[in-house]
Amino acid sequence: MKIEEIIDLQMLAFNTKDISIMMPLYTDDTKIYNFPDNTLVIDGKKACEEMFLKLFELSPNLNAEIIKTIYFDNKVIIHEYVSGRNGSDEKKEQVVIFEIKNEKISRMDIMRA
Repeated sequence: MKIEEIIDLQMLAFNTKDISIMMPLYTDDTKIYNFPDNTLVIDGKKACEEMFLKLFELSPNLNAEIIKTIYFDNKVIIHEYVSGRNGSDEKKEQVVIFEIKNEKISRMDIMRA
């Protein structure tokens, strides 16, 4: 699967809250970090799935709207607006850097305003 297809599927799964599409896109040792302090917030696929399930449950109107996408080697930088997080209708800007290894997401770095 091409890197563009992986990210398109991930975004579709996020916006439709479809964990069955989302989780096969991640490696077993996926890590999610806050940027720029590099704090590890999620360690492993199981913890990642639990985080998304809780987010989806608390966020029935969750939606990500891509502003810009940059592909660079095995990294994808998504500049986006996210609304509906944890029941809030507020639109918040963030940047997510995805790292792809062996056609799966292995790392995400998230920067929020």
